[in-house]
Amino acid sequence: MNPFEATKAPTEAPSSPKRSPEIVVMPEKYYGVALKMDAREMEAKEATPTPAPATPPPPPKPKQALVPMAEEKPSPWPYIALALIILLLIGGGFAYVNREALFGKKEPIVTTPLVTETPVKSPPQTPANIMATSVSGTQAITLTWLDATNDETGFRLERATADGAFAILTNLPANSTSFLDVSVSAGLSYRYRISAVNEGGASPASAEALATVASAQPVTPSLPPGGLDSDSDGLSDSEELVFSTDPRNPDTDRDGFLDGNEVFHLYNPAAQAPVKILDTTLVKSFKGSIGWSIIVPSAWTSSMDIADGERASIVTGQGERFLIEVLPNTQQLSAKDWYLTKSPTTTADMLRSLTTKQGLEGILSPDRLEAVFTWGERVFIFKYNPDSKPYINYRTIYEMMLNSLELEGAPVQMIPPEESLLNGPGDVVGATTTTTAITENTVTTTSTVDIPNVTTTSP
Repeated sequence: MNPFEATKAPTEAPSSPKRSPEIVVMPEKYYGVALKMDAREMEAKEATPTPAPATPPPPPKPKQALVPMAEEKPSPWPYIALALIILLLIGGGFAYVNREALFGKKEPIVTTPLVTETPVKSPPQTPANIMATSVSGTQAITLTWLDATNDETGFRLERATADGAFAILTNLPANSTSFLDVSVSAGLSYRYRISAVNEGGASPASAEALATVASAQPVTPSLPPGGLDSDSDGLSDSEELVFSTDPRNPDTDRDGFLDGNEVFHLYNPAAQAPVKILDTTLVKSFKGSIGWSIIVPSAWTSSMDIADGERASIVTGQGERFLIEVLPNTQQLSAKDWYLTKSPTTTADMLRSLTTKQGLEGILSPDRLEAVFTWGERVFIFKYNPDSKPYINYRTIYEMMLNSLELEGAPVQMIPPEESLLNGPGDVVGATTTTTAITENTVTTTSTVDIPNVTTTSP
């Protein structure tokens, strides 16, 4: 029971009459209890920390009145900075332009490359024994000399008129020992000299050689001479170029037969195999659909002037050319009679009969540059046009082509008579040069004129 409840006045009933206030006194035994309760509450309050008072919010800033801003003056610093930049640019440009005067010229660093000295080669020796000879009946001068060294890369040939200054006539390859000058004029004298050249320079010029061209106009001989043949093997120097043979070796393939003799008989002059020249790339077959065929050098140009082969051309590239023509012979005349009918001024004794290695029978014109063969009711004509040259550069090739000619259906002589058989190089067109025939163990030299009986060995 709560001690305070004993002192509490009883609840007044609603129906009781009003009474006077009643004083209730707490008994003395409860006085200490109230004090103890107050002391406990004080100790509890002291044990609990007092929280710090909250920071009061800052007082609101008073509103400032808007005051109009005073007008600011422009700053001078941008102008000062611009002026300094301009001064620096001007000063820098002045210093760059006058850098050599202000700072002195800077010498470049020169690097000297390492140079290996090449041994200096000496010029070759001077060619010896130069000789100049006017070719009889022609407007040409033949030159020969001795190659005195083996280290030249070529020769320089010079020419002058009798009282003129020397000028270079031509440059020749190494190992050359002859030259045919066909650019001379009738009635004039010419002086020649020659030098050998190599990487070290030119040798001193040789002694001079003098030759005079005859004043009379050259008369075309009935049998024009062959071109220059340095090794006298039956092939001119021009023909040696066509077959890639050695113009200073009469037997290039060393098989015991002259190069010209092999070409004449349709054999390979440049190598021992293949044996037949038609089996090499040196020549090609040229055929007309009309029925003829012939072999020609591969390096030459052959063309049909008429599609079926009634007219054709073979061009050497050096001005000379060969012509093929097929004409009617309705009366079936012999080749000799047909030619005499066409050329009334020609007599029978001016013509020469021939039989080719294929057995075809025909005749040669007085100048030996035209061959005619009967062919049923036609005639086949093969003509060599030297382009007004006084010499024949492709004599043996001309004979080779005649020996290779085939006419479809034409009669052939299987065993040609000796008087009409082509015997060897130069037998068609006479030569005024020296030809050499090589047998197995000997070398024979024979001079030939007009229609020579050349000493040869048939392969």
